[in-house]
Amino acid sequence: MTSKTRTVLHDHIVDRTIRLADAMIRMSARHIAERWKVRPTDLRLLNVLDGEEPLSVNEISRRALVDQAWVSRSLRALEASKMVERRSDPKDSRLTRVSLTKRGRQTMNEFRPWAAWSEKLLLEGVDEQKLKALLDQVEANTERLLEVIEAAPGGPPQHPPKGPLGKK
Repeated sequence: MTSKTRTVLHDHIVDRTIRLADAMIRMSARHIAERWKVRPTDLRLLNVLDGEEPLSVNEISRRALVDQAWVSRSLRALEASKMVERRSDPKDSRLTRVSLTKRGRQTMNEFRPWAAWSEKLLLEGVDEQKLKALLDQVEANTERLLEVIEAAPGGPPQHPPKGPLGKK
């Protein structure tokens, strides 16, 4: 295989996305930690809860695309800092729902202007609507891919299956 015909992983969409995400996390982590006393992942969880009805840990994990065990640990820290609260589901006492507290909502309201400013700089020269539509599709495809991989007996296949992912 020549260097021209083989796939260069540096240009692979997953690699590029990870590099961009890592750079964005590095750019904001220090500022977020100093100003709001939360980690970037914690902020993602607060964002999932922002403006929503109380959600289960499982649903927060699904929406944030973060491992459920990690979500549980992060929520404990956010609960200790009085940004989220847990309550029993009124319809099913076996379930626990998580919601933002007044302090959590205040943190999100303080964060919004900074998020808008940084997004404006990141999207300079980019068609925002097209990018967000593309990201919506990639996120939906990611969820489908996770389902396919998790459903595979014995883990992911040794070789990629032929054909596209099954549509829902």
